[in-house]
Amino acid sequence: MKNILRCVLVLLTIFVFVGCGGRDSEIIEKEPIVEEIIEVEEEEEEEEIEEIPEGMAINPLTGLWIDEEAANRRPISIMINNLGPAVPQSGIAQADIFYETLVEGGITRLLAIFQDFNAEKIGPVRSARHYFLDYAYDHDALYVHYGQSPQANVAFRDRSAPNLNGLSYLDTIMCFRDHSRVAPHNTYTSFNGLMAAWDRVGYRTNISDEFESKLHFFEEETIHEDGKNAIKVTLPYSNNTIYRSIFKFDADKMEYRRYHRGGTEPFIDKETGDQLHFKNIIVQYTEMWVIPGDTEHRMDQRLVSEGNGYYISNGKAIEISWKRDDMKSTTKYFDKNENELMINKGKTWIAIFPNNREIILE
Repeated sequence: MKNILRCVLVLLTIFVFVGCGGRDSEIIEKEPIVEEIIEVEEEEEEEEIEEIPEGMAINPLTGLWIDEEAANRRPISIMINNLGPAVPQSGIAQADIFYETLVEGGITRLLAIFQDFNAEKIGPVRSARHYFLDYAYDHDALYVHYGQSPQANVAFRDRSAPNLNGLSYLDTIMCFRDHSRVAPHNTYTSFNGLMAAWDRVGYRTNISDEFESKLHFFEEETIHEDGKNAIKVTLPYSNNTIYRSIFKFDADKMEYRRYHRGGTEPFIDKETGDQLHFKNIIVQYTEMWVIPGDTEHRMDQRLVSEGNGYYISNGKAIEISWKRDDMKSTTKYFDKNENELMINKGKTWIAIFPNNREIILE
């Protein structure tokens, strides 16, 4: 009997020991699982925060990453000749934003705005028109030109507008001639020349802390499915079919390729041979007129005002509105809900277009 009791006690002791050990084992095994869950959650939180590449910053003209030094530098806008003898132009593929609008005689002129560039040949550079100063102002950009109209001369003085004029003592510093072309279609500038001239005049070099950009970018690629089809966009600035800008949507690359001379030729950079392409097209309708009494029939535009337009991207066009309160404020674009317009990241073509004509969407 005693032996039986001893056996029972031994068995109970083993049972209790093993049972306790089992519970301890379960606790030990569960702790790493909790740690793994915590680690996964931490990893997920880290993925939500976009990593800033070292030495990089956002380009205010495109919303894309570029070198930090270039991103913080004040943009440069350059008046580009768009007449037949000036085509194809040089260095323009490095521009982030283009403006196109009418000048005298039913022709158009371009303002190319650069943020991150190093081109050795840009141009041909032409003379200033006063309303192009407003386009440059909308990006806090330095304005580069070769000579100016009487109206622009007054505007530079009255507005203390920062500009680099090649038709001055800066000529040999910032400009050079391409003797294979006939004057006045043979004046060019370069990154190094512009930096040297900028240093000589001493203008502010960084974007102003008070500057409020007119462009706001989506974080994710966006398609306005409810918009009008815009596979081909035609901008007939005047009755002169040569100045009929045409953009065709490349669905594979999700961008618009520009054509000129009535759409018969690709619009290329002479130095690279590449056709220029854009993620966004903004059309801003406004009133335009010939300046009374001007012997050259130069034009003016109503830019401190409000009006309508289009935002075109990814094969779709939506109606927008624009407003500019005064000469010291930037132009603002708005969607149909009166919210500030958001656009896709990338290069943008801005057409300042006469409000008595219509663009063609196909």
